[in-house]
Amino acid sequence: MIISLLHKELQLIGRGLHGILSMFVLSFTLLFLFHFSFEKESSLPIISLIGIKWSILFITSYVLIGQSTWEERESGAGQIVQIFVPSWMIFLVKSFVVWIFLGLVLGLVSLGMNLMFINFSTISLSNHLLFLLPGSLSLAFLGVSLGSIAASTRMKEVILPLLLIPFSIPIFLFGLKSEFRYIGDVTTLNQSLLLMIFFCFFYGGLGALFQELQSENLDG
Repeated sequence: MIISLLHKELQLIGRGLHGILSMFVLSFTLLFLFHFSFEKESSLPIISLIGIKWSILFITSYVLIGQSTWEERESGAGQIVQIFVPSWMIFLVKSFVVWIFLGLVLGLVSLGMNLMFINFSTISLSNHLLFLLPGSLSLAFLGVSLGSIAASTRMKEVILPLLLIPFSIPIFLFGLKSEFRYIGDVTTLNQSLLLMIFFCFFYGGLGALFQELQSENLDG
């Protein structure tokens, strides 16, 4: 069942190939803009580069989450699958697929930043992804939850980013703070990483509970 759900979600995102390509183009366009705007005169400090990295994550996550929600609504797959599969399972699988694509974008963006920005290579690629991966998973949980709320409104394309921006700010702020703290003192890794993992469980559990409550209200 889980494999079938994964296949369905991958097909839905694959149908929106233009949206995925636009997400990659947007990410690397932002990289070029930051590179030629700030790196031309002097090398940016690593703290500024971390801020750029997280900013690109948030911008691309809005595009990907919106694309995933749009394709499912247009195909009607969500309503059909909910008849046979628990809502919490659909939520977790959909969030996992969104997270996979976000992780792919993050890996390519990190490689691009490693080539464009001199100081970015002072920290290994694995360390750069250490906080981004749990942060992107929290964003995936949050985005899928809010996408189901926005789907019940008339102005779906407008409501989703309006909801995502304020609710995702805590992930952005705590993610930046955790990574800054780790760079300043590597002994704080456990504390900083546990904070990001807490966000994953919090948004994941809250989203799964909301999906179950929403499905019960619809059945009632």
